[in-house]
Amino acid sequence: MSNQRKVLIVTPELSVRQQILSRVSAKGYEAVAAERGYDALLTVVEQNVGLVIIDLSIDESAGVKTVEILRKIRPRLPLVVVSGDRSLEAGRQVLQHGVFYYLLKPVDLEELDQIIRIALTSNRQQTAGMERQAQEWRPAGERGGVA
Repeated sequence: MSNQRKVLIVTPELSVRQQILSRVSAKGYEAVAAERGYDALLTVVEQNVGLVIIDLSIDESAGVKTVEILRKIRPRLPLVVVSGDRSLEAGRQVLQHGVFYYLLKPVDLEELDQIIRIALTSNRQQTAGMERQAQEWRPAGERGGVA
């Protein structure tokens, strides 16, 4: 299975983690899970995940910090943030880090299915475009043109 179809689910809530893992696996994606922010960071560094679904309730107030770090180490990685905090400030704080989608709890699994499909499709298209550009680029001397 392509690594671009690997989804990392990060939440401290066992029931939510299992529910999302089951749903993601049933849709044909490879699903991996983490309970804490530092586990998520390690997984992203060690494995080539195509999407991260992260619950802001991880590690108390470290959820937003984990999003910041993920954005720095993998700027193009789609991040779906799940939160029970309905305040405008919480949403604004996370959205300023360029997350793909901000999803409120309780998680609507139908909506999550659509978000995952769109995020992985757009990520795959971006990756394919970058690979095409890299293949098309050759130094001037190799193109037969004037350097």
